[in-house]
Amino acid sequence: SGQACTLYGFPGVSAVSRGGGQLGRAAARDHADPVRLVTLRPGATAHVLLRIVDVTNFPAASCDPANAVALRVYPPNDRRSVEVPFAFRACRNGGPVYLDVRTTVGGAGIPGFSG
Repeated sequence: SGQACTLYGFPGVSAVSRGGGQLGRAAARDHADPVRLVTLRPGATAHVLLRIVDVTNFPAASCDPANAVALRVYPPNDRRSVEVPFAFRACRNGGPVYLDVRTTVGGAGIPGFSG
């Protein structure tokens, strides 16, 4: 963005089917990290850690595996989303939790190397 902004909390993240519908449940919130206000200068970045579980770990009847073609991401406290192309196996059913997301952190992130 060309102007400063603030982010606080968790983004909304869900898997998207080829037809544009949501697959399964939205990502659960992982509270392992404290929630902090992130202020971004113009052109700055923030990141979150998203965990995607291999859905073959769930019984097929409870998951109903399907192909996701994208992730739908809502910035914290925003109603507008963006779709990020990303193919993976997802659950069509809403039972199993196969996505979870941590809180927003300022800067570019590489798990295990940056915070």
